[in-house]
Amino acid sequence: MSAQRPPVPRQKMSGALFIAGAVIGLVGNALHPHTADPDAAATVQAIAQNGAWVSIHLAIIVAILLIIGGLVGLAELLKGTAGGPLARLGVAAALLGGAVVTVSTAIDGFVMKALAVSSAGASAPEADMAMRISIAVKEVDFGIWSTGMLVFFGAAFLCFGIAVFASRRFPGWIGPIAVVGAGGSAVAALIQIAATVEVQAAETIFLISSVLLTLWTLSVGVLLWRGRADALANEPLLAATVSDHRP
Repeated sequence: MSAQRPPVPRQKMSGALFIAGAVIGLVGNALHPHTADPDAAATVQAIAQNGAWVSIHLAIIVAILLIIGGLVGLAELLKGTAGGPLARLGVAAALLGGAVVTVSTAIDGFVMKALAVSSAGASAPEADMAMRISIAVKEVDFGIWSTGMLVFFGAAFLCFGIAVFASRRFPGWIGPIAVVGAGGSAVAALIQIAATVEVQAAETIFLISSVLLTLWTLSVGVLLWRGRADALANEPLLAATVSDHRP
């Protein structure tokens, strides 16, 4: 009997989610600071003075949700291939890690902004207390974000990179890009976890890795939208049917 691949409209929807998420993510990533400042008080003050802080983080959250939607659709597309089981594991990591990253981004973008503004506008005694609270929240968020980096940007994209490569439905260069980006993100997360503080080397590695992963999602999105990929000799199109011989 024959098993149908996901129909073209669903395939295009997954591509559109990837493309939209990648574009929004590139903008948010470009606008968000990537400098590790050991002076927590200076960081809080910079947040208070940044008028686009909330909008930047809202954009990042939207991008994460769109990309997760694209990953779920991609996993459906990879069903029945050698990469199918790993793609399902990638979905689990994406959902778990995406939730952690979303919480961290919301804390950094919304909670920290409110605390930073309160600290900047408070009187001397109250400002000191507000600053202490802001620094404490930031330290908690640091742990959450590092975990999210490891699970979402690291584990999830590593699974999908290998799954896409194993499926043979995409160009050969697609999978390795995700693997490199995921590996860099995991290294950055582990550096921060080991140091227990923000480290500039980790920030730089993650910036490069996250850009790679964003370009990967954009590339996969374009391929899904156009319905093209380097597939098996008898499967030139992503939207084609695939034979599944069973006894």
